[in-house]
Amino acid sequence: MHKTHSVDSQVRPSFVENSLWTRVVEESHDSENTLEDSNDSSDLETSDDDFGFVLCSQPNSNVRPHHPPPERINQLWDIFTENIDPLTKVVHVPTLRPAIQKAASDVQAIPRSLEALMFAIYGAAVMSLTDDECKERFSQPRKALLSQYISATAAALSRAKFMGTNSLVVLQALVLHLLSVRDSYEPRAIWTLTGVAIRIAQGMGLERDGVFSDLPLFEAEMRRRVWWQLKLHDFRAAELCGLAKFRDLDMGAESTKWPINVNDDQLYPGMVSLRVPSNTLTDVVFIAFRCELANFAAGRIATLRQQGKNASQWTLDSSENDRPEVQKAFRELEETLETKYLRYCDPSQPLHLVTMLVARYGMNVVRFSTHHPRRWVSLEQTPPSERQFVWEVSVKLLEQHNVAQTNPLLKQFAWHAAYFRHWHAFIHVLDTLRADPVKTDADKAWQLIGDTYENTPDMILDMKKPIHVAVGNLCLKAYSEREIALQNRNINPPPTPECILQLRQQREVTKAKRLARNVKSSRPGDSVSHGQANAHNIGPSPDSGVSRVGNALGSEYLQQSRTSHPPSSTRTGDGVENDPFCLIDASVDSQAGNFDMDTDLMLAWDHSMEGNFTETITWEQWDTWLSESSVLQPLSSTS
Repeated sequence: MHKTHSVDSQVRPSFVENSLWTRVVEESHDSENTLEDSNDSSDLETSDDDFGFVLCSQPNSNVRPHHPPPERINQLWDIFTENIDPLTKVVHVPTLRPAIQKAASDVQAIPRSLEALMFAIYGAAVMSLTDDECKERFSQPRKALLSQYISATAAALSRAKFMGTNSLVVLQALVLHLLSVRDSYEPRAIWTLTGVAIRIAQGMGLERDGVFSDLPLFEAEMRRRVWWQLKLHDFRAAELCGLAKFRDLDMGAESTKWPINVNDDQLYPGMVSLRVPSNTLTDVVFIAFRCELANFAAGRIATLRQQGKNASQWTLDSSENDRPEVQKAFRELEETLETKYLRYCDPSQPLHLVTMLVARYGMNVVRFSTHHPRRWVSLEQTPPSERQFVWEVSVKLLEQHNVAQTNPLLKQFAWHAAYFRHWHAFIHVLDTLRADPVKTDADKAWQLIGDTYENTPDMILDMKKPIHVAVGNLCLKAYSEREIALQNRNINPPPTPECILQLRQQREVTKAKRLARNVKSSRPGDSVSHGQANAHNIGPSPDSGVSRVGNALGSEYLQQSRTSHPPSSTRTGDGVENDPFCLIDASVDSQAGNFDMDTDLMLAWDHSMEGNFTETITWEQWDTWLSESSVLQPLSSTS
């Protein structure tokens, strides 16, 4: 049996698992031969191990990123402690605050490890704000500011040589960086980057509890917090990739323990004994309750292992699960959360309210998963009682998620909600409304759908993600069925939701783009353009009937270009000044507004889904679309 040894040095311990390497590390850390800490080395030093590309950063990571002015550093720190820290507890605020204040007064003397953490804090703070808040506080749009600090964090992490680090501070910076980029990068990229962070943590021995490595009590507790933040993040990232959520949740005798439920002011460096975990709510209540959910999953996995089942592929919706047993375990979880946390929560306190809301939301997620629609061949073949139960739970999930994003008391924590949207519940609501347009509570459901789009503008503005395109098309189908059903019943329809108007406008713009492409490619003698256009002409031909709206819209644009924008005054010197069609693309683009669209992708979706209006889409296909976001792109530096 291999044992992990903690080998002390003047800098920090290293962790190895056999006697040969223990001796090698001891020799390398000999006090007479100790090398300068690479994290804090000179700015003039060049790096031969620049792994900045892992974080999608640009080269020249040895160039020191620029810190904001001291007053802005303090502003960002205050935002971080108010918005980010209560839900993460990755750093110990009472200990870190003096270091931040000192660093802000002399940014040229900041060690590389602390510098990486500071930039990660800047990025996380900006990520937690809305665009209006960024403009009001910093006179800059959120997108530009977030891009600036994400790039600076990546550069600072590279300067700190994060890939080979043994510094908990550098690891803390990397964990916070993952939070900052998780809504910007595709799910598989986030899952991969989280895996890198976990490997670094394992190299530092974080997967083994610090008490077994004779670490100071304060450091052991902080390592627990960092480790479980990483693991919980990894579980969600895997789930968004369509992978088994709890792929590696082993709780052995020496595994890292759950964080202790004590207030931050009861922890401090040099402490010789830990306080007894509190039976009341503390400032780590959100972390404690999330770990309680993970503990529930760990218990289920242990049970499956005892039954000889493959625990790594455990999912609540699997038909192989013993539902009565799962429901019994769920009732025990519900009782634990109620008795240990929820009954003591004061809904007038933001941290307590978000804990209550996320706890209720999490329990509804378990309910949805144990009754997941994928258990049945189709919606129509699902027993009525089961359909109604899943419908009610799905609507409740939408409602709770919208509350998390819009409740004024939870404004500081709204950033946390988007990453945990339950896409399957949202899809199931839309699919149910498509099949049963006048279902009871349909009006309420459409209100919640509209609120969801309003609270998450990227679901419309970012049409480079397949899940946004697919859900948008399903939404349009469901609403079209609603309009037809109401018309057949001679019922005046309510005002069309704004999200439907915007989604329809997008599709019209996309069809007009296709028309413009087809018209330009069909010009005599333009064989190159014709070939290129055919390669991208995924949708039906302009006269197929499917694109009537697009044809009409394109004709309108063409007429506008002929009457309002004389060709001779717009484009010269490129051989198209006499081209009557040259303005169609520009006119269509002006109608697209701020939509970020992949035209070819939307044309393909538009064609395939209009042609298969009633075909059932499998849950496996939805999983694929959810995990397949656009190719990772750097954030734009402009709004």
